[in-house]
Amino acid sequence: MGRYGFLLCQGGGIQLSRGYSLHKSLHELYKEGARVNWLPGKTGIRKLSFRDAGGYMRNHRTDFAAGLSVIGLLIPEAVAYAGIAGLPASSGLVALFFGLACFLAFGSSRYAVVAATSSAAMVLSAGIATLSEVEKGVDPATIAAVLVILTGFWFALARLLGFARAANFVAKPVLRGVSMGLALTITLMQLPKLFGIVPSTHSPWERLVETATGFAGANPASVVTGVVALLVLFLWRSKSQPVGLWVVIGSIVATYVFPLAERGVELVGDISLHGSAISFQSLANADWAGAIQMSAALCIIVYAESYSSIHSAAARNGESIDSNRNLTAIGAANILSGFFGGLPVGAGFSATSLNEASGAQSKVSTAAALAVYLVALVFFLPLISRIPEPVLAAVVIRAVGPGLSPKPLLPYFHWQRDRFLAIVSFLAVALLGVVNGLLVSIVLSCVLILMNAAQPRVSELRKLPSSHSFVNVRIFPKAEPIPGILVLRIDQPMFFANAEPVLKKATEMFRARAKEEHLSHLILSLEESSDLDGTSIEALQVFSKRLEDKGCRPMLCRLHRRARSALVRAAVPALLPGQLSLLSVDRAVKIAKEYQAHEAALSATAMKEDAR
Repeated sequence: MGRYGFLLCQGGGIQLSRGYSLHKSLHELYKEGARVNWLPGKTGIRKLSFRDAGGYMRNHRTDFAAGLSVIGLLIPEAVAYAGIAGLPASSGLVALFFGLACFLAFGSSRYAVVAATSSAAMVLSAGIATLSEVEKGVDPATIAAVLVILTGFWFALARLLGFARAANFVAKPVLRGVSMGLALTITLMQLPKLFGIVPSTHSPWERLVETATGFAGANPASVVTGVVALLVLFLWRSKSQPVGLWVVIGSIVATYVFPLAERGVELVGDISLHGSAISFQSLANADWAGAIQMSAALCIIVYAESYSSIHSAAARNGESIDSNRNLTAIGAANILSGFFGGLPVGAGFSATSLNEASGAQSKVSTAAALAVYLVALVFFLPLISRIPEPVLAAVVIRAVGPGLSPKPLLPYFHWQRDRFLAIVSFLAVALLGVVNGLLVSIVLSCVLILMNAAQPRVSELRKLPSSHSFVNVRIFPKAEPIPGILVLRIDQPMFFANAEPVLKKATEMFRARAKEEHLSHLILSLEESSDLDGTSIEALQVFSKRLEDKGCRPMLCRLHRRARSALVRAAVPALLPGQLSLLSVDRAVKIAKEYQAHEAALSATAMKEDAR
């Protein structure tokens, strides 16, 4: 150790003054008057006494309690979600370790908890089933590993390309509908297991029929075990207690008190973490190209759920989030989890909400959860193998239960916005299957975005009396027109999908006004367009040429710098640089009036010369 003692801690270390070493206890060092320096890394060096260290531990009591509550939820869920995916229980435990460790190391959120989620497990299950039909004889564990590793790859690629806000392109009503559809699908898939019925199909609706027809012949012990566990989970509502963990512990104790296995209740069985990693040979022989589509769907659902959970918690607590760090953390966790045979991981809403509600104030809660989890793996892994399968099914149904509530969809009906989108997304997932329904929902979301943006929105602006303000005449009917000048504003960004419809509507408004008076100028405000693509520039070329042919001078105002630069480079004959203004509508009108006065003066001079 030398003459200086040094103790590593989260974020830095503790350095003891010369002559002391860590071979003595902290209490002895404190009594002897040892001086301590805190070395936190990026935040500089400050003095820290042992009393301060004790205060630090006391200040993080809530973090330790939150970590214990969270891991009590995550351990049974990890085993249960492995069952959803049709993989060994070890795959859920592996995913839990890498999710917690990677987000602790790289993530930026104090509240987010990264682990396996029910929706990701369901999408993985659908992906395995689909690819197994194509790749006959391939081990499902290998297919799962490829899908999870590719999911991590998509996260890494998004980080490199700066797509930190890609989830914004999926409408919130779509995510709400998809989540509700996934919750219903997962519940239907778990019903046979809840009553000890062996399913013969992967279709959720067929499993519902099997459960209804086979319930009378179900094993009574399995039915009682599943129903009791489900009732306790739903009726015991406590924010301070890990109810799922207590139910699982109670079921393990019940297997020792009552011979459940002998009475036909299926248990999880032996769990081995040895040799869980997928061999390089299996990965090399896998069909990576065929898994791209399924992995993309898996990535979308993981990222959308993670983005929503992380940013919702950050918004409630005023936390600043580094999305790039979160992409790195979740991407690394999925790549490692996939290679070692684990499930896909993401920031689940239930675990993140529990961590926040339990009083977590920092990532110490995640560190505490990881530490407790490692202790559980070392000393209590054999006990996990004694969990009854009906209890795990009950844990899953309870976990996804809040997702079946229509409450998140009700605001869209009250606002009279996006109701169709939410309902179709729910029905697509529930009726077409997880993967197909998810893809249909995302495509529908993008199509509606384009359809909405393609609707032309153009306003006529007129001047308010005794002011410099130009306002929408539909809202302010008393606003006054400018003689010989038509002022229009495009109320949406111009791009390839709406450029021609928007300018077509502007042309129609010009023709209607031109029937009343001769228009010498048309001023077009492009304040909503930060930039212009090629289609928009071509449409403006045609539009300005038509105006010029009719003796009307076009002018563009309130241009953004990038949009004006693009038009200057385009060198549109009817839009000279002097007709491209960065300034206000009022300034453009004054320039047009000056031009009118100049033209009138020239016309008067010409008439006088003709008279002579």
